[in-house]
Order: sequence, then C-alpha cells, then structure tokens
Amino acid sequence: MADPANLMNQVLSSPRLPSLPAVAVQLIDQVQDDDVAIDDIAQSIICDPALSSKILKTVNSSFYGQSKTIGSIQQAVMVLGLNSVKTLALGFSLVGNLTESGGKGIDLMRLWRRCLFSATSAKRICELLNIVQMEEVFLASLMQDVGVLALSQVLGDRYAAVYALAQDDHRHLARHEQAAFGCDHTQVGEAMATNWGLPPLLVAPIRYHETPDEAPEELRKLIRIVTAGASAAEFMLNPEDEACATEYVACMQRWFNLGPEQSRPLLGEFQRESCEMQRLFELPTGDLDTPEQLMRRAGEVLERLAFTATEQAKRLEQDNTKLRQAAYTDTLTGATNRRGFDEQLAEQFVHASADQPLTLLFVDIDHFKLVNDRFGHQAGDLALAGFAQTLTKTLGVRGRVYRYGGEEFAVLCPGINRKKAATLAEQLRQAVQQTRFQTDAGEPLDLTTSIGVAVYEGAIYRRPEQLVQAADSSVYAAKAAGRNQVRIFVPRGSNKTDTHQAA
Repeated sequence: MADPANLMNQVLSSPRLPSLPAVAVQLIDQVQDDDVAIDDIAQSIICDPALSSKILKTVNSSFYGQSKTIGSIQQAVMVLGLNSVKTLALGFSLVGNLTESGGKGIDLMRLWRRCLFSATSAKRICELLNIVQMEEVFLASLMQDVGVLALSQVLGDRYAAVYALAQDDHRHLARHEQAAFGCDHTQVGEAMATNWGLPPLLVAPIRYHETPDEAPEELRKLIRIVTAGASAAEFMLNPEDEACATEYVACMQRWFNLGPEQSRPLLGEFQRESCEMQRLFELPTGDLDTPEQLMRRAGEVLERLAFTATEQAKRLEQDNTKLRQAAYTDTLTGATNRRGFDEQLAEQFVHASADQPLTLLFVDIDHFKLVNDRFGHQAGDLALAGFAQTLTKTLGVRGRVYRYGGEEFAVLCPGINRKKAATLAEQLRQAVQQTRFQTDAGEPLDLTTSIGVAVYEGAIYRRPEQLVQAADSSVYAAKAAGRNQVRIFVPRGSNKTDTHQAA
C-alpha cells in the first residue's frame, strides 16, 4: 500500500491535476465576500460568453419555470437571486472545465451524471425540508467526486485498476481506495477544494459525503442531504439494484423522517428535474428510465423490501420467542424455571381478588434423595423429567408447572378457589402415585409426592413472598404427617385445616 502522505503530495503537486478556469477562480473570490455587488458577479459571468449563454438558457428553462423571458445576466440575478446565479455560474464553469479531466478506465460521463443527479436531488430535498442553503448544497453535490478526477488523472492505470474493483458501484469505491492507497477520493477532494480557496460549506461535503455521520455537527444535516441525493442518483443509474433502493429509503427515513410513502414519489421529481438539468449541462442522456418507469420500479422494489422486512420481522419475533422461552425454561424437565415462577407470581398476585383467587401449590417428591443414592443421578434426572410431565398432563389448562428447585415444583393456578384447589392437588397426588416411572436401566420406580396449598383471595397476604411461605409451610406439614399427602394452608381465624392423604 502506498504511503498516504506521499501519495497526497504527489497528487496535489502534479502538473496534471485538474485546474479551475479563470472565471471560476474569480467567482470563488467574489462569493466569499458577503457585500459583493450584483453587477460585479454579473460582469464576471458576462466576460465568458459561453457561460453567459448557458446561464440564460437555464434560467429560461422549465427547470426554473419563469413566466417571462430573462434576457440578461443582471436580470437573471434580480429574478433568481444572487445565490442561484452564483451556483449556476460555478457549476457550469467547473463541469465545463473538468469534464475532460480524468485518466483511462474512468467513465467520466457516468461520474458527472451521478454528480449532477445528486445535486438536483439534494437541492429538491433542501426545498422539501426548508433548508435555505440549497444552492450551496447543489454545488457541493456537483463537486463531491472531484477527488476521483484527480486520482484518475495523476495515477492513470494504477487508479483505473482500483476504480474497476468497485464495478460502477460508487458506494464501495472509497473502501477500495483506502485499501490500495491509504487514502480515498474524499480526502484528495478536500485538499484540492481547500487549495482552490472554496469555503468550508463546500469543502466539508466533499470530505464527508461518504461518511456524513462523522461530519462536523454544524454541517452534518447539509452533508446528509448531499449523501441522500447521491443515494437517489445511484438508484436512478441502477434502477434494478435493490440495494440502491434500500439505501435511498433508509437515508430518507433515518435522517429526515420521511417514510417510503413520501420518499418514493420524490424519485419521479428527481428524475424529471435531473433529465432537464442534464440537458442544460450538455451531458449525454444515456438510457435512463422515464420518471414514471423509475417510480414503478421503485414501487416494485419497495414492495419486495416491505415483504422481506415483514418476513424478517416474523422470523425475528419467532427467534425472540424461542429465546424468551429458553430463558424461562428448565432444560432438564421442560417446566418453566424459577425465574419464570418469580415473575409470574408477582404479576398474578397483583390481579388476584376474592372473585379471581390465585392458588399456589408446592409439590415435592418424597424421599427423592434415595432415588439418587440407589439408582444414580442419571436415573434421578429421568425421574424428575417424568414427574414434571405427569404434573403438566394432569394439570392441563388449569395452571402452569414450574421447577422451583431440586425435586420441588410449584404450580400456579389463577382463578381456582380453595375448594377446587384441594380437589386439584389430590388429583395431582394420585396421578403421581399411579404413574409407573422407570430408571434409565428400565427398572420400575415408584414415586409419591407431598403437596402444600395456599390460596390468595386479595386479603391476608400483602406480598407474594407470604403466599410462598404459606404453601411452603403446608408442604412441610404434609411431610411431617407421613408424606404422600395434601395439606392446605388455612389462615389464622379459620376453625380447621383441610387434609387429603393417601388411602
């Protein structure tokens, strides 16, 4: 890779470097002066008859839509304003002088068309956003790729080989330049524009049009407009390229909050105005689509993009659902894990009431340590998974099973009162006792369970933790009474404790 500093010096000191015409140099000096007289600007333009003719032809074109013919530069300045005429004069003089610049292997007409389409589109975006510096944005867009001309002219075939790597896709050009030379056309263009004495408002877009988010904050919006105009130009030149359409839509949405339904019709306006401006700048029209064709293509592309985005959103939601499920699922048993239990309990506790009670069951496998000691942990894991499946199958839609920890499971049943909870708990106990579990070696394994029940009806318990403590104390009561039993917690003040035990 070449040394960037040496390369920059080589380019800037080369006698082959593109230069500005005398009228452009004079105009640049004049536009730096806020107090410049209209007659002085007009006189500089009049000294170049070809330039004067082009400006008058332009201001009388449909692009500006004047109802009366404008016959002089002074009149053009009065009608269009100093900024518009300055921009046209600089634009025509720059394009006219630099069009022949550039070495072999560069499609100069395509490059200039891209810049001109960028400029026209960027100016229209300025009008839409009520940006007053539209003429400066137009000129900056027109000059954005002057560094390409310089590199091509000075480096010749070396640069042509790098330029070819981009395959007429300007979005990748700077990356290939950086890889080959350590610098790119934006940096070379910035140095040239600075040497020419252009104001910062024109220099900054040349430097940052490929990386607008890195631009100085005070100029960032204007440079984003230049970049958005360039993305529109890319789509005009490559209407079949969905990536170009995607980038254009993304720029308009991200930077200016203009959705596809707003940015798509603009393409037709960009195309019509660009074709007119291309004729005025005497650049070949080529085989561009008509504005109607371009909008139709844009519509087709955007429809495909919308469909793709919808499908991607569906897949993303499915992936997110799977991730959420995985985050709340106990991998061994398939039951919801402790994290899921804590969150669901807190949420359902808030909504519980006398009319919508919340039942919590703690379900503990009896003497589970003996299973691990006798048959091994692999058999124990198999038993835990089977136990969870039995609970889930028996429970059905009445609630959800959670692995609380070790061999202890929890069951949350919203909407089930104390009487129904007692019946449900007994069904679960019997289902476990009647299920024929097996070890990993195929040996029969009989399991029983002790169940504690607590019911919250909007009173007594102030916090979810208190409901957990009540269910926990009930399961310990069932174990203390001999296991394979159901105990239901009855808050203080009741005259009995419900008990269900094995026959």
